Amino acid sequence: MGKLMKGIRIAANVAEIIVASSVIVELVEKYGGKKRKKKDAAAKVDTVNVATEN
Repeated sequence: MGKLMKGIRIAANVAEIIVASSVIVELVEKYGGKKRKKKDAAAKVDTVNVATEN
């Protein structure tokens, strides 16, 4: 029974690390990648406008 409890604790710790790392990745994507997405979208809009104006 002791080995089972130890295994469950280890599994819980591993799951906690996985959840924490996924939260960090989501935050980085949300706040770190915002500027690039806006610039890429603006560049696409400009190329479409130039093509339709000609």
